[in-house]
Amino acid sequence: MSEPAFRVVRLDGPERLPEALAVIHEVFGHYEGNLVPPSAALKETVDSIGRRLADGAVFLAEDSDGRAIGAVCADRKGDAMYLGRLAVRPECQGRGVGAALVAAVERFAAEAGADRISIGVRLALTDNIRMFQGLGFVETGRTAHPGFSEPTSMDLAKPVGR
Repeated sequence: MSEPAFRVVRLDGPERLPEALAVIHEVFGHYEGNLVPPSAALKETVDSIGRRLADGAVFLAEDSDGRAIGAVCADRKGDAMYLGRLAVRPECQGRGVGAALVAAVERFAAEAGADRISIGVRLALTDNIRMFQGLGFVETGRTAHPGFSEPTSMDLAKPVGR
């Protein structure tokens, strides 16, 4: 079995945060005009992502040339680790990059003593919901963004270590 054509690294400083931000903006930019309300991911900055380095983590997937092809952030929220801003460049989707980034957050959550990993996914993004369910996440509830009377997002969680 051959090695994957990418690797996942945990960022330990601000040097590569602009690359992570560029991937997040590129991927979430594809949703612009299609998600109501719009995704707040496009408002992320190097500083806002960098704040996660203190209490959480930022992971970058890079190809064999060192080019950033995916990113994800992890934030501690109570006894859970929140997985946010998962982004994989479109031309790299379907190759296991997203699953590898989720696995990196899972390992980080276990090391940090979190009970579970949680995530919120827009109901309109049915492929994303299916992907997370395929990775063992289960629905824990639905929420409505401010100003909406019906749910706009599904909350999912996965126990750490399972």
